[in-house]
Amino acid sequence: MNVEAIKTEDLSKTYSGKQPVQALKGVSLSIKKGELFTLLGLNGAGKTTFLKIVSTQLSPTKGSAYVLGSEVMAQANEVKKHIAVVPQDVLTYGNLTPWEYCYYFSLLRGKSKHETEKVSQKALKAVELWDLRNRRCLELSGGEKKRAIIATALASDAAILLLDEPTSGLDAVARRKVWVALRELVEQGTTILLTTHMMEEAEILSDRLAIIDKGSVIAEGTPEEIKHLAKEKFRVVIEGNAHDLNLEGNSRTKLGSKEIVYVPDEDQALELVKTSLKKGVKAEAARVTLEDVFVKLVGRGEEA
Repeated sequence: MNVEAIKTEDLSKTYSGKQPVQALKGVSLSIKKGELFTLLGLNGAGKTTFLKIVSTQLSPTKGSAYVLGSEVMAQANEVKKHIAVVPQDVLTYGNLTPWEYCYYFSLLRGKSKHETEKVSQKALKAVELWDLRNRRCLELSGGEKKRAIIATALASDAAILLLDEPTSGLDAVARRKVWVALRELVEQGTTILLTTHMMEEAEILSDRLAIIDKGSVIAEGTPEEIKHLAKEKFRVVIEGNAHDLNLEGNSRTKLGSKEIVYVPDEDQALELVKTSLKKGVKAEAARVTLEDVFVKLVGRGEEA
């Protein structure tokens, strides 16, 4: 029987207090083995709460969560054998080096010294920390510390990686290196669940994703399936005076001197570009992005 890597049923979590906060509201998700699944949502949407429950760090108020068929609360020790976690705001131990992080944490997972050396070297090279492997984390930059933590997860050889905004704070080059490493792991059969605020990261990396809004899943599917939820399939970015253009009836977003106009199809997009250029206004057309759809789905009033 093909058991899902992660499965939740009616998962809910309410934080008690003077004003109780319902962080998750009946979330049911099924994440397949060997896929990279991304959770998208605004701050406070419930993404981190979901990861904490799946990683046995937090008890749900209602519902169930399973990792490789084991219930996360009743069989927490079994679940922990199969997961590695990179929390959102994890701090490094200053006196440990990146090599010691990878090596000792891998040993703790029961690997032989030979295997530990092998996976540690591969992980540190994947995040471009090999040359800094013997430098204390105290002496590393913030981005380098984050990469050391990511390398530890990569070296774990865990069946499932739970990554909470793993590339936040990394520069573009380091981020791309991490992307490559994550996709290579997925191709080898590892399951990855990550959260991110970077739409490009979600669109490029994800096999499937879910958008969470106020604790509820409002969309789920591949990046292309999510983008097809928008009525308008193309966008035209206009820079300059757009008052002479007939834009009434079109969905628009104003960004300073630029205006994004959404249109149903490519023909209308190209026609609008031609009209703009004839009037001396800069314009370019492209397909709608995942970010466009995300903002339309979760944007509130002026925030959209």
